[in-house]
Amino acid sequence: MKKEEIVEKFGLTKFQVKQINIYIFELIEFNNHTNLIGRSTLQNIWERHIADCLQLSLFISEKKSKIFDLGTGGGLPGVLLSIIGYRNIFMIDSVGKKIDFVRGITKMLSLSAKTEKKRIEKLNIGKADLIVSRALAPLYKLLSYSLMHSNKNTTSLFLKGRNVYNEIAMAKKKFNFSFDTFKSLSSEDGVVLRIKNLKVKKTDE
Repeated sequence: MKKEEIVEKFGLTKFQVKQINIYIFELIEFNNHTNLIGRSTLQNIWERHIADCLQLSLFISEKKSKIFDLGTGGGLPGVLLSIIGYRNIFMIDSVGKKIDFVRGITKMLSLSAKTEKKRIEKLNIGKADLIVSRALAPLYKLLSYSLMHSNKNTTSLFLKGRNVYNEIAMAKKKFNFSFDTFKSLSSEDGVVLRIKNLKVKKTDE
């Protein structure tokens, strides 16, 4: 997808495009000395990163949803979701340099998103309506993290690659959950994985 197609697909306003352009500029500058995204993806950043993250919005109808972005790194997808109007986002990462960058860009763009410099296991900010994550860990690990911050109505949305079904099979050994997969808009092999009704399997199951 080209930039123009992405702008049209997600109905981005001129102000939102301006904010995304500022974010991209700062991300690339910071990436020169601290790795936030792969250098090979810089040439096609609108498709590889912007569209990839924005597609999560197609699955989140309520702009006030309490969203946890686990292992946010450089603010993907949390910063982008915040730019397009999600007002209750918590971006979580334990790496100081990454959170410093995200805090800086959040302030620069006057976004409402909050940051937490903590390990996911140590987080204590209540339960999420939605948990999102991108390129953080295998599914079984993501589900362990998610369970700590979920209630019975929490939905998780993970951006996954070609091994998604192997990851699901492995995760099913430890957890019960319902899931749907949706073809990625930004990657041939990618999917958006939606998880609901997450529970640890009982030992006799």
